[in-house]
Amino acid sequence: MPASAKDKIVGWGAKACIFPLVGLYFCVKYTADGVAKIIDTGNKLSEHVRVKTRRLPKSRPLARASLSSKSRAPETTTSVQTSFLHLPMEIRLQIYRMALGDPAVVQVRLYSSFWGPRPDNWGPTQGIRDEADEPSAALRLIIGLGGSGLRQLACPPRRGCVGYPPVSQVICGEGQHFGPMSAHPENVVYYTDLMRACRVIYGELLDVLYAGNTISLFGSEIAQYFCRNASPEGLRRIRLVHVALIIPSSEWDSPSERKNIQGTMRMLRDSLHGLRQLDIEVVLLWGQPKDSQRFWAWLRNAVLTQLRDLERFVLKVTVYKPFPPSQSSVYPGRTPKYEPLETWNDDEYQDLKARVTSLEETILP
Repeated sequence: MPASAKDKIVGWGAKACIFPLVGLYFCVKYTADGVAKIIDTGNKLSEHVRVKTRRLPKSRPLARASLSSKSRAPETTTSVQTSFLHLPMEIRLQIYRMALGDPAVVQVRLYSSFWGPRPDNWGPTQGIRDEADEPSAALRLIIGLGGSGLRQLACPPRRGCVGYPPVSQVICGEGQHFGPMSAHPENVVYYTDLMRACRVIYGELLDVLYAGNTISLFGSEIAQYFCRNASPEGLRRIRLVHVALIIPSSEWDSPSERKNIQGTMRMLRDSLHGLRQLDIEVVLLWGQPKDSQRFWAWLRNAVLTQLRDLERFVLKVTVYKPFPPSQSSVYPGRTPKYEPLETWNDDEYQDLKARVTSLEETILP
């Protein structure tokens, strides 16, 4: 047989082997992608149903008697028994802090919340950002990657077979999130384990967990979900809150969107009776809102003046710019640029701040 004929036979044989393999690869690839999309759609539906329908069952409220009176040592000269509750309150609080860690930023999620460190430049009594701080870069990145309050783990898009890990920053403080007990996993004592000890310790730990940490709420759905499902006793203790409200700039004036945002702020006002410091970041997607002046008036007069008696209040209104048409093929996956609201008026903001705070700048004791 001529060499050329042998080469042709070998070439056709190689093609006959390669083509089925290529076909099998694409078949597996597109099948896996289709299954992943179906699973993702199912998860999204499950999350929306959960956030709309889940309600914490009613629980027996804590006794209103003073915790300090319950934990005071018995006034008897014959008893020599001692226990943890015989220690002074100040020492018990130090022990709780040693077990639970320093005050943190807790970013609420549907299932397992993120914990992140407070920025190093925050003062000992500071629980929210300053007005001079830039809008959240982590929030821009997550939204640019297609994330949301319900899908806070957003990953950069794959490039071929290369995948990237999700963004792991909390949106208030920009720190890397971690588990509340991840520093020493071999000596884990979860706060839920401590809270099962007795009702006195349960109440004291509520003060540490809810009053001592900054609660970060990503989106109106998460804010409403948190108010409906958090411990009623814990809600009354919350003092430090960050809220990110994501509003479509083309739909802000729709009755449903306005009702949703106003209802969220009303629920926060009615649920958080001990709120002292509030940081609100309003994000408009994508571009300046239609009738920007009317939006600014609605935000000040219908949404935010529901708040009263705060000690610190910070408002940031950020407009995310749409991606240029030349970059539309790579979206999601880029951090959007941003600009201030074009009708922002600092005098009107200071007037709003004076109305919702008892004093414009009050240092917490």
